[in-house]
Order: sequence, then C-alpha cells, then structure tokens
Amino acid sequence: MLSEQLRLTTNPLTSVEGISYRTEQVYVPLGLVERKKQTRRREDVLPEQGSELYRETEIIQTFEHQEFLERVLLQKQSPKSQGKRIAIIGEPGAGKTTLLQQIARRVSGEIPDAVVIWVSLADLRGRELEAYLFEVWLQAVARKVGQAEASNQIKNDFVAQFNQRLVWLLLDGVDEMQATVGNPLGECDRQVRTGSLLQQARIVLSCRLNLWDGGSNVLDSFDNYRTLEFSYPQQVEQFIGNWFGCLPSGEIYTGQRLCAALKESGKERIRDLAKNPLRLTLLYFNWYLGEGKLPETKAGLYEQFVADFYEWKKGQFGTTGEQRKRLNAALGELAREAIDKEETRFRLRREFVCEYLGEPDDADSLFGLALRLGWLNKVGMDAENRRKGVYGFFHPTFQEYFAALAIDDWHYFLNHIPENPSHPDASYRIFDKKWKEVILLWLGKFDISRLLKNQVFSELLNFQDNCGGFYSFKAYFLAAEGTREFREYSEIELDKIIS
Repeated sequence: MLSEQLRLTTNPLTSVEGISYRTEQVYVPLGLVERKKQTRRREDVLPEQGSELYRETEIIQTFEHQEFLERVLLQKQSPKSQGKRIAIIGEPGAGKTTLLQQIARRVSGEIPDAVVIWVSLADLRGRELEAYLFEVWLQAVARKVGQAEASNQIKNDFVAQFNQRLVWLLLDGVDEMQATVGNPLGECDRQVRTGSLLQQARIVLSCRLNLWDGGSNVLDSFDNYRTLEFSYPQQVEQFIGNWFGCLPSGEIYTGQRLCAALKESGKERIRDLAKNPLRLTLLYFNWYLGEGKLPETKAGLYEQFVADFYEWKKGQFGTTGEQRKRLNAALGELAREAIDKEETRFRLRREFVCEYLGEPDDADSLFGLALRLGWLNKVGMDAENRRKGVYGFFHPTFQEYFAALAIDDWHYFLNHIPENPSHPDASYRIFDKKWKEVILLWLGKFDISRLLKNQVFSELLNFQDNCGGFYSFKAYFLAAEGTREFREYSEIELDKIIS
C-alpha cells in the first residue's frame, strides 16, 4: 500500500500530457534546517534574490539530506523527542511531501520489522486518526491479502505492533486536517495525546509554514525541521535533467536548452524563482509545452504560472472562477500599494495586508484564502513587535506580476506635467527602479490594446525633461527594453530605437 503513495505530487498537473513520475525518478535530495525560533529581520530583499524571504536566520543546525535521515531518524538524535516526533515544515511546493516519501522508503528498507503507514490527513474527513487506522487502513490491508475484512487476529497483531513500537506514522498535510474545534495543530495534538496506540508510534508529519507559525502551536514536543531550497545551478539543473531524462531521448536536449536559457543575462528573477521545486516544475512544464520556448512575454509566462498554480491546488483547495477573480484583484491591489508605499515592499506587515484582504479568520476572508492557497505565506515576525507576523508573496516576482494586473492606466507610471513636475497629479514612477519590472510586465499584458502600447512607447521616446536630457535618456532606454515585452511594436519605430 505504501508504494501507491510514492507518486510525484505534481502528477495531477502534468498527467494531462501523459507525464506521470514516481518520486525516485526525479528526486533531488533537499537539505533541512533545525530552527531556533521564527525569523525576525528588518531589511527587505531584492526581487532577484526573492527566495531569501524564506531563508531562516536563527537556526540551530543545518543538515544535508542523508545526514538528516541517518542522525535524526535512524540514530534518534533530535533534542526534544529523540527522533520520535518530527515535523517537516515549509512553504507550498518546498518538497515536504516528497521528503516524507523518501523517509518512508528509507525506513521501510532499512529498519527491520518497521510498519510504515502513510496517512494523507485530508482523507480523515473529520474521523479520528486511530479509528481511521482500524476502520479504513487496516481493512484495506485485509482486502490486499484476500480477506473481506480484518479478522480479530489481524487487529490484535496490529495492536501488538504498536505496543512493540514498530509502527511509523507518516502524516502528510496537517494543514489539510479538519478540526472541529481550534486549529489542525491542536486537533493533531489532542489525538496523539489521548490515543493510547498513537502514543506508541513514531510520528513524522508535514505541515505548511503558514499553519505551523500562524499562532498558537501546541505541538511543542515535536522537533521541527524546515526544507531548504534547491541550490543553483547544481540542484536546479539536476532536477531539470532528471525530469527531461525520463522522457523520450529527444527531450534530453530540450532540458539542456532550458538550463542554458536560465544562464542568460536578465534571467536573474527566473533563476531565483526556480529554487523552489514547485515553481521549477511550473517552469520546465511550460518549457516542455512550448517545445523549448517560453511565452513571448514575461506577463504571458506568469499568467500561465498562476493558472497552473490554481490547477495544482485544485485537489486540496478548490476555488471557483469568481473566487479566483476576486482574490487576484485584491492581491493586485495589495501588491501595487506595498511596492508604492511600504518601507519593505516585499515583507508585508499583517495590518497592511488586512487593509486589502480583511482579517484571516473572517468569513469568506480573502486573506485566509490567500494563506490556504499559498499565494501569501508567513515569512517571520515583526522585528519591532514579535507578536505580529510578517508576510510575503509566494515569490516577489509574483507580487510584481499581480501589481501589474492592478494597473489599468499608463499614467500611473508616467504623467508628465512639464511646467510643474511637482504637481500632485504628476507621476514619474518610470524613473524609480523598483517599478521597472512591473512596467515591463504591464507592457506584456494581453488585455492592453496595441494602440495604447504604441502611445506609451511614443511618450517614452519623446520624453523631454528640460534638465539636460538625463531623464530623457532613461525613458529612452526603458522603451528599448520594453520592446522585448511588446514584440508587435512597429519595425520602423524599433529601428529608431536600435539606431
């Protein structure tokens, strides 16, 4: 039964193209970090290094993959539980489930008589875990061996295995567990404390960062370890090679071309984004579907990323078209205003997020929905007040994309009033480097008419600053870079820029 759980979690996304993998076919070992406490920092991050948002700053120890399996699980060297209670935490797509799968394979292969039981906690559907093990899991085992139902002997043997401490429970997705009262962490703690058999088992669970760090966490007897991102280029390229290497031989070259494309100048944001296993999967799947090419514009690429992200989440947190529309609009407004007004534009104060998305525990809360889906994640605590959380987008590049979606009028970026540049209605965001990527994404949007984009380029090319031409040149260079996002710009005007 365990083998049925060792499929890649992104298979539901890629299977429409006939691509389904087992974890071991593409797996690249991830390291882990044992945290001292939640991250607390004042400084912002650069979008080209956006994965730094999720980097732990207060740690006890960092483990390579094999070292973690050997020391923590097999040799029971963990400070709180001696390897008996382990939590694997991380943001969406960080490899938590995949690591849990590797733990299952390692334990079942190397510990004699170990009984490894995998439970996707969403499958409990309000049922007690101990009852689920007897009424669902054990019955399925009985049918596997040709019995209509588990006999008393099978049940007694199962109890004996718990009492002999042979049972390993691998509990995937505590954040997906239904809780009648309180939150899933409290429900999990209650069941483990009161379940006489569960107390005898070794438990390794996975949980999203938002829930683990979200507030009251009663699972304080668990040693928690956070997954590390891929290294670039080594692990990113290894993952790409594994994925394309399992396809027909002609696709290996397609993967090599993607590795080469990532090394090109101007791909810094994409390279950083690809350090997360899920985001990398979205990238190379789009590369595969495009037969070795990505969409023509950055906006087109991120539009597809967003659609794929919702599709990947559909099995866990299904959303309606109306919900997605409302959420995307609210995220866009939040993203735009954070870039415009916040001192740390990618590290968002809880109060600031609530202004645009409401309180996370309100009915139909967009904040709560964004957290469940993983568009927003808790990235640490406020340096000035440790009681208040700080949040970030799945990656800063998604924040820039959502911000571009929320801007309808080009004059938000440039509203030149030559006779009075300091007028309240004047806007010169085109000269602020923090808006450059948002502008390029905006130029690549498909819902902006060609006529309007031509007008924008005309304004940039003919901008007169009346102060020596410094800003005129900056506007000119922005137009030159913008032609990559608006390939339909007239060839005559493009020749002017080049010459």
